[in-house]
Formats: sequence, C-alpha cells, structure tokens
Amino acid sequence: MRKKRQWTGQNSNMILGPAMILPAVVALALFQYLPLITAVLNSLQSFSPFDQSSTGWVGLGNYSDIFADPAFRYALLNTFLYIVLMLALTIPLALLLAVLLDRRLPGTTWARNAVIGALAASEAVTALIWNQMYEPSSGLFNAILHAASIPTQPFLTGGSQALVSIVVMTVWKDVGLPLLIFLAGLQAIPRELHEAAQLDGANDWQIFRKITLPQLRPSIVVALFMVTITATRMFTPILIMTQGGPQGTTTNLALYSYLQGFEFQSQGTASASVVCMLAVLAIVTLAQSYLLRGQQEK
Repeated sequence: MRKKRQWTGQNSNMILGPAMILPAVVALALFQYLPLITAVLNSLQSFSPFDQSSTGWVGLGNYSDIFADPAFRYALLNTFLYIVLMLALTIPLALLLAVLLDRRLPGTTWARNAVIGALAASEAVTALIWNQMYEPSSGLFNAILHAASIPTQPFLTGGSQALVSIVVMTVWKDVGLPLLIFLAGLQAIPRELHEAAQLDGANDWQIFRKITLPQLRPSIVVALFMVTITATRMFTPILIMTQGGPQGTTTNLALYSYLQGFEFQSQGTASASVVCMLAVLAIVTLAQSYLLRGQQEK
C-alpha cells in the first residue's frame, strides 16, 4: 500500500505564497502587459473602428507615416522639453523644500500639508484653476503684473510661454511626490554623521555636499524616475489649458496619440506614437541610470 503524504507547513507555504501574489500578477497582466502588447500589435496595422474595410497589416508603415509628420516631430521635441524642464525645476525645488522641512522650522507642518494637498488635488481641477489665473483680462497673475506696471503677458497663447506656463503649474502640483521621497531619505540618514562632521568643523554646505547628497542618492534616483514618468505622460493639463496650441507648441506625444486616435480615428498611428512615447521613456530612464551609475563608480 502506498503511504499517504503528510501535509506539512512547508507544503502549505509553497502554495500559499503563489496564491497570495496571483491576484497582483493577474491585475498586472490585464492592466499593464495586455494593453502594451495590444498597442504594439495595433501599431503594425491600419485600423479604424468606423472603417473596417481599411483594416490590414501594414508593418512599419504607421511608424514611417508619423515620422514623416511634422506635427509628430514637434510633439517629440516638446516631450523632451517637458522632461528637461520638469527635472530641472522639480528636483532642486523638492530637495530644497525637503531640507527646510527636515529642519523643523516654524510653519513646516503647515507647509508640508499644503504641498501634500496640492499633490492630492485632481489634475483637471488644478488645470482649470490655473487656467483662470493665467487669463489675460481677469487672471490673478496678470492682475499682479498690472499692479506692478508690467504689460499683460499671454501666458497660454504666447508660444513658448504656454509650454513653460504648463510646466510651472505641473511643478506646483507634483513637487510633493519627490519632496516626500527626499524627506523619507533625509530622516533615514543617521544624525551621528552630521554631528561628527560638525565636530570636525564642517559647515552646513560641506555637510550637505559630502554627507547628505551621497546618502540621498537612492532617493534621488527614485525621484528622477518618477518625475520623468510624470513629464512623459503629461496629458490632462495640456488638453484643458491649451489643447496643444498655439499651433502645436504645447503638444506632446501623449496628446498627439489622443488626437490621432479620437479626432482622426487612426488607431494604428495612435498606437505607433504610444510605442514611441514608451521608447522615449525607456531611453531617458536608461540614460539616467547609466549617468548615475558612472558618478557612483567615481
């Protein structure tokens, strides 16, 4: 007779572990990998939901079409501009605010709540509020400029000014995320390191440069990636505030994909531009990883 296998705790753990992560794996496959695979397949086809007769395999034809489109090249350039400006403004500002809040100065609790409140606000609501503040005739910013005898500025209709205005609004709203990352990193630094440096005669700048920044390297890497993702997929503020104008000066790849898919009903070119947007995100993040790894080795 065969001996019955005894059900042990080890066998239970072997089944319990995969069973607990199975829902997360299924959700990740359904909401991340499946749409990505679908986008890649659609980018290789000519597909329109209202014209089934035009559906067919075109290979790389959609990619050649969008790269021949000046609007796509402009959107690609604007996407890189959004990334550069967001990184240049958000990371230093978040690091400065985190250092100030970590010192527990008077009013830091109020300031922290204000920043977190902006982060929690809806993108659509924030864009509508800032759109009103940018108004040439009744906006808050032009009212301040008028009181200072400065001419009215076309914040959202002035070409390059419109792109910068959207970036400023997005920085104000999303600076809280890297700020929280930096605060967590600062609080994880042992206070003994700062105290030892002070005993050796180091000033605040030397402590920050020699101790704080190196200890914050993992937090900086995470913040860089998060801000890059935010800048690459920026969509709602652009759609609400400028609709990509004036003359496409604020259109990025996310809005270009939306227009191709829903306004021009070209799902193939829309999917191709989405794949290009993901490629831009991958290239930028890999470049950041390479540069940071090189600095760490030095």
